[in-house]
Amino acid sequence: MTPRIKLFALSMTALLSVPVAAQDAGWSFALSPYAWTPGLTSSAETAWGTVEVDKSIGDVLSDLDIAFMGAFEARNGRWSLIADLFYADLSQSRSTPLGILFSRAEIETEAKLLSGYAGYRVFEGDQVAVDLMAGFRVNSVNLDLSLAPGLLAGQRFGMSETWVDPLIGGRARFDITDRWFATVFADVGGFRAGSDLTWQIFGSFGYQFNERWSVQGGWRYVAIEKTIDGRDVEIDLNGPLLGFTVRF
Repeated sequence: MTPRIKLFALSMTALLSVPVAAQDAGWSFALSPYAWTPGLTSSAETAWGTVEVDKSIGDVLSDLDIAFMGAFEARNGRWSLIADLFYADLSQSRSTPLGILFSRAEIETEAKLLSGYAGYRVFEGDQVAVDLMAGFRVNSVNLDLSLAPGLLAGQRFGMSETWVDPLIGGRARFDITDRWFATVFADVGGFRAGSDLTWQIFGSFGYQFNERWSVQGGWRYVAIEKTIDGRDVEIDLNGPLLGFTVRF
């Protein structure tokens, strides 16, 4: 059977919902720290059967070893540059589903995603602004599975890969009132140059406190399909998000 790995995550981000009013002169910048509480499901085939671990949001919060998330945007007129970084290291130990062959299973998952985009403002009205984008996503995933000794000696398996996906996408911001706004973002890429296919979609509502500060929450879904060492891998990061942005 072909091993499959599935990571399901709940994300909190401000990258795709930063205020996007065009600046006619000079550069403006936006820094967006965000938190991510991922739900995680990992499964891997072994010679003795499938080991699968399901992690709820609460499980991930208790099992999260380290995490970092942040985004940055620079804009000059119609042009913008965007970077988004996510890193998380999670581990979980549970009783093994392989009967008495092994006593316990421990899975450690390390995921790093770095996305970069160059954007161009193709439309800007009184209440709507639209950017088209092209860029890349660097994906790095490490999965370590350890089986503690039972009737059989302990075993350890690892799967690791780093690759780069080309991306195309777009973002639209809608000013609902002078304070409330909504943002929609989507991209697609891979095209078998890195992943077989990768895509994401994001939507949020936000509140603008003043010209510098805003807060926003919504939902983000990132999907990656990749073959690693002849094994099919699927990664899905999916869930609600919340973050804030400061402009300078």
